[in-house]
Amino acid sequence: MSTQRLPILLALGVAVLSMTGCSDRIGMAEQAMTDIRKQPAQPIDPPPKAELVEDFVYSASAQRSPFLPPSLVNVQGPTTSIDGVRPDINRIKEPLEQYELSQLVFRGVVISPEGQRYALIQRPDGSVASVKVGDYLGINDGRIVEITPTQINLIEIVPDSRAGFVEKPQSLVSPIS
Repeated sequence: MSTQRLPILLALGVAVLSMTGCSDRIGMAEQAMTDIRKQPAQPIDPPPKAELVEDFVYSASAQRSPFLPPSLVNVQGPTTSIDGVRPDINRIKEPLEQYELSQLVFRGVVISPEGQRYALIQRPDGSVASVKVGDYLGINDGRIVEITPTQINLIEIVPDSRAGFVEKPQSLVSPIS
């Protein structure tokens, strides 16, 4: 019977030795953490001084923007001065001007028998409205200047950083291209 007990005693001895090894490692880790906590705090380096950067003066504002489609280049013309562009506060707002452009979805184009092109715009409530060149949509006085099969190009009047307004081209692109 002693030969049967030998493997059990051996396994029990190994388990006890391994547990003492674990408790020794835990004790060493706790001692190291205690030593670290006893050390004085290290000083923090002061933040670097901010460099003054000269203002950048954009000198190509009178030239054509490379980001505009050619159809909008003639409509926008040169950049307008601060006093030149203002929203018409006396103009009666159209129904689609109560929505952000991101809320409107361009669904397609319909051409009348007379050749007039109309764009179909889906409102957030799911209803569809038709618009043509010259109509307005979006909250920034966006006037439609072109309707293509895949997008509507418009010019918005947005506030700029100098307490004025500027014309900004914007597009409403069809989700199905």
